[in-house]
Amino acid sequence: MKAVLKVSGDVFAKNKAERIGAISSMLKEERKKGYTIAVVVGGGPISREYIEIGRGLGLNESKLDLIGIMVTRTNASLLNWALGDAGYYKVVEKPEEAWEAWSEGLIPVAGGMLPGQSTNAVAAVLAEFLQADVFVNATKAGGVYDKNPEVYGDAKLIKEITVPRLRELLKSSYIAGTYELMDQVALNIIERSKINTVIVGHDPAVIRKALYGEVLGTRIIT
Repeated sequence: MKAVLKVSGDVFAKNKAERIGAISSMLKEERKKGYTIAVVVGGGPISREYIEIGRGLGLNESKLDLIGIMVTRTNASLLNWALGDAGYYKVVEKPEEAWEAWSEGLIPVAGGMLPGQSTNAVAAVLAEFLQADVFVNATKAGGVYDKNPEVYGDAKLIKEITVPRLRELLKSSYIAGTYELMDQVALNIIERSKINTVIVGHDPAVIRKALYGEVLGTRIIT
C-alpha cells in the first residue's frame, strides 16, 4: 500500500514535540509493516506570523509565499530528522526526489514547493505522481463541517462530500498564509485523477486508521 500524508502546520507550533514524535513513531511502525508513505507538512501559525510581518513590510504575495515555503521546510526538517534512518537524507523539494526516497525504502518529507501553491496542493501532486492508494490530509479541524466549528457550536461534521460541494464551502483564497483545508489546485488534481482522499485529525491513531480505510473525518467523493 502507498499513501501520501499531509500534516497540518499546527502540529509544529510551540510545545508540540510530543505530537511530532508520536507521528514519527507511527510512520516508522507502518514502514516496517510494508506501508510506503510520503509526507508533506504545512507552515502553521509560525508561517502565518512571518507572512504577516512581511506583509507589513510591503512584500508582494510571491515573496510572502516563499517565506511560507521556507517555514514549511523547517517544519519538514524537524519531522525528517525525527524519523532517523527511516527518513530521506534531505527534505524533498520536487516529486522526483520523493520517488527516489521510495525506491530506497525511505520516507520522504516535503514542505512547500512553489509560490502560489499550498502544501495541500503539493500533497495532491505527490499523490498523483506517486500513484498513491490514499491521500490523508491530517488537519486541526479533523474533517469538513457545514460551518466553522471554531465559531459555531452546532457545526456538523460532513462524513462524505463531493469536490464541487467542497469548493462551495471553502471558497479558497490564494493570498499567502490563508489556504484552507484544500485549495482549488489541490481539488482540481484530486478530481482529475480521482484520488482517494480523506480529511481527518492529526492524532496518530486517527491517521493510522485512515491509512487502513477507517475514516474518522471526511471522505472526498470524486
